[in-house]
Amino acid sequence: MTTTSERLESLRNKQKKTSAIYKPLFYRLNRPDDLKNFTELLNLPGIAVVDHIQEQITEFVRLKSPDRKFSTDELKSQTEKHIGNTDITTYGLWVYYPWSNRLVHILDEEEFIEVRTSRNQYKITREERDLLSTKKIGIIGLSVGQSVSVTLAMERICGELRLADFDLLELTNLNRIRTGIHNLGLAKVYSVAREIAEIDPFIKVVCFPEGLSENNLDEFFTKGGKLDLLVEESDGFDIKILSRYKARELRVPVIMEASDKCMVDIERFDLEPDRNILHGIVKHLDIETLKGLTSNEEKIPYMLDILGLSSTSPRLRASMLEMQQTISTWPQLGSAVTMGGGITADVSRRMLLNHFTDSGRYYVDIDELIGNKPNPENTNAVTDQSLNSPTLALNEMKKFADETAVDETSDMNETDLEAVVKAGAAAPSYGNKQPWKWLSHEKRLFLFKENKISYSDPTDQNSFVSIGAAIENVILKGEELGYEVKYKLFPSAKEKRLAAFFYFKKKAEHKEVPGSLSPFIFARKTNRKAGNGKPVNADILDEMSGLSKTIAGSSVSFTAEKSKIESIAEIAGKIERIRLLNSTTHEDYFKNEIRWGVEETITEGVDVKTLELPPAAMTAFEVISDPKVASLLNKWNKGVAFEKLTRGTISTSSAIGLLTMPSDSIEVEDLINGGKLAQKLWLTATKNSLAFQPICLPLSFFKLLSKGDKNGILTNKNFSELKALKAQLSLIFSELDSRLAVFLFRLSQASEPQTSSLRKPLNEVYFKS
Repeated sequence: MTTTSERLESLRNKQKKTSAIYKPLFYRLNRPDDLKNFTELLNLPGIAVVDHIQEQITEFVRLKSPDRKFSTDELKSQTEKHIGNTDITTYGLWVYYPWSNRLVHILDEEEFIEVRTSRNQYKITREERDLLSTKKIGIIGLSVGQSVSVTLAMERICGELRLADFDLLELTNLNRIRTGIHNLGLAKVYSVAREIAEIDPFIKVVCFPEGLSENNLDEFFTKGGKLDLLVEESDGFDIKILSRYKARELRVPVIMEASDKCMVDIERFDLEPDRNILHGIVKHLDIETLKGLTSNEEKIPYMLDILGLSSTSPRLRASMLEMQQTISTWPQLGSAVTMGGGITADVSRRMLLNHFTDSGRYYVDIDELIGNKPNPENTNAVTDQSLNSPTLALNEMKKFADETAVDETSDMNETDLEAVVKAGAAAPSYGNKQPWKWLSHEKRLFLFKENKISYSDPTDQNSFVSIGAAIENVILKGEELGYEVKYKLFPSAKEKRLAAFFYFKKKAEHKEVPGSLSPFIFARKTNRKAGNGKPVNADILDEMSGLSKTIAGSSVSFTAEKSKIESIAEIAGKIERIRLLNSTTHEDYFKNEIRWGVEETITEGVDVKTLELPPAAMTAFEVISDPKVASLLNKWNKGVAFEKLTRGTISTSSAIGLLTMPSDSIEVEDLINGGKLAQKLWLTATKNSLAFQPICLPLSFFKLLSKGDKNGILTNKNFSELKALKAQLSLIFSELDSRLAVFLFRLSQASEPQTSSLRKPLNEVYFKS
């Protein structure tokens, strides 16, 4: 016959193998069977006996008479009187914890609870305590959930806890989960259940070590009685949503604490059974999609969606950008988890007592509550007005047109003038800033350049390139309409913003221009999609290179070598990272160039949708738009994900081209002429069904090296990086060392972009006198 000792030893061995023991064993020695088993238990090797029952009884006696101050002798006498003739060894009960081989002597349930909760009064009254002891709380996820569970147990806010988590304890968990290293490899549910049993063995704990799924949701919510509250702290998005559907169905309130900024989310499905889950922010999320999320990179957009991107802390968002780059998992801190456990337990108690009945999302942001006073606003904040001269008014343009000495006459009618302006305004411009205004005056057309300087383009070279592209469009459209088109650059000695004057002579005989690029003016678009890497037909590259013959002094070089394309992609990626992490160029980019287009139609600036970013990358881009996030990444010397993003796209190019002009001639005119050629190249690519994307940033930043950083925006480290990157690009395009680099671009074979940049309405850029 197997003895109790043998049975217990067998249980202990099984526990070592399965780690599944989490329930203590009770022994009341006034019961013969318990006394027999207890006696055998004492013979177990290495058992630790902890017996402080005398002190516990004394505490109980003192608590029964809170208005009386006992002397030492009186307290001893009252304790002995309370014990009476009972053998103190049999008083209360003994609790055996198999996982630690400890045998502990404690008060029996009623007296134990009375003493253990005595210091809750009257923040929690006896009546409230007794009501709370009938409550059943389910907890899904035991990182934050561990702190919540233990705090609930310490305050005795429930009589039953159901714990669900499929994870085992790992060393990385110990930055936030309070447990010992001896528990590594143990299921989280058992670790928490054991800790609760060692605090209060009378609280019922039910473990779900396999976690939750659609198969056991009903059991978790209803077996042994319906839950009174769900604490949801799961990392699984499908369970996060499915558990709320079940909670709403059963009218169980839900609380979630997000650790970051101690966000507490409450859904009172018990009082609002028709309430949208998660306040309606997840209506668009498909359960099957959520089930398929495996990597943290896939999960981040959904997590930020659920948490609310703008409401998370800059450090969390910056850390998320480093997921699967320099860190592998979600960042959480023990201080935040501990605080979250306390706050969640507090709110749970008030919910269960109906002291708090609202739904909503709440924050206890320690950084905000206890932090340095904010610095005065930066008076050097980037604005268009701080960099650029005021926009030209109609009366000013008329004045400059009248003052311009023009001998030539023009005979283009108003309808055709509007058509050529529309074509000119369809030209590409850096950041879609459209640095032009047009004036028709006495059948003549004047093109004015507006300053669109940025910190990454302090000499406004990109605007001059854009003006050149617009001029080329006017020429092409005018010729298509049957006119001989002539123009003069900077015709006014007084006003340099007057970029060009056009006059048009009607040809006697209108013939179609062979090989005209005019039909592709409105089909041209930027395509930032990844290419398939297939080579471009050599005849097309020859055709595009040959266009340099139409612009004196120009040169177009191509590389289609894979290794060189990858090198250029690396260079562009590193410069993109500099732009995003430098505080000034970051602000300039996101304030003056990128447009998010939530509701309005975007007619100026770069619509973020044209970046063609996949969902995870779009989330990352939205995160990096916060200057606090960018500042943190810069401080940590991180942010390589943005290098990879740019590099990943550009490396799929079929060919990369560089357009240069002589460096010893008038640079502004060279830039304009370069812009004309750039437009011809782009339209030719469009004609041949090739995807085309300018790579403007490297040339703009390299210009800072040669012209000097007058605004002092680049750090010494930035300068060193840029010099090295320019030298690297010069190994591919040697003309960078001796010629004026005007336009860098990529060709690829890719699907059509989902959207393209729009233009300002014509009445905003075209005026008639």
